[in-house]
Amino acid sequence: MDPHDAIKHHLERTDDPTLLILRTHLLIEERLRDVLARICRSADELPAARLSFHQVLSLCSAIIGRHDDPAWGFVARLNKVRNRMSHHLDPGNLDELLGSVVEKLGPGYAERFKTPVDRFREAAFYACGYFDAIRGSIRLREAYAHEDEI
Repeated sequence: MDPHDAIKHHLERTDDPTLLILRTHLLIEERLRDVLARICRSADELPAARLSFHQVLSLCSAIIGRHDDPAWGFVARLNKVRNRMSHHLDPGNLDELLGSVVEKLGPGYAERFKTPVDRFREAAFYACGYFDAIRGSIRLREAYAHEDEI
């Protein structure tokens, strides 16, 4: 399935803010873990490390750099919101939480969308596409080369 179609399949099937946050978190996590796997010679060793989402995000950020790109702030805030929802029976106003994630992409992002859910969904598409571009980049290479490859 085309990556855009896969994202669309998961994000357009609901307007529930909780599900959108959880699904976006999983879609982003999948992409970040793929980035790590692509640079490792033995990616099959990664699951044993039991890296948290935050650890995976931090490693990818350190490897990729480009910290000025707003997608990194979007994902960091997404993780905080997801954790808040996971650990509090009443996490607060979901529309405000969605907005706090979207605003990491910049002021006025996706103003053409009327509802917080629609703005969040559009922002999620952007962030997934951003990390799809990174994981598909020809510049992303294994971190260690054998002597015969140097």
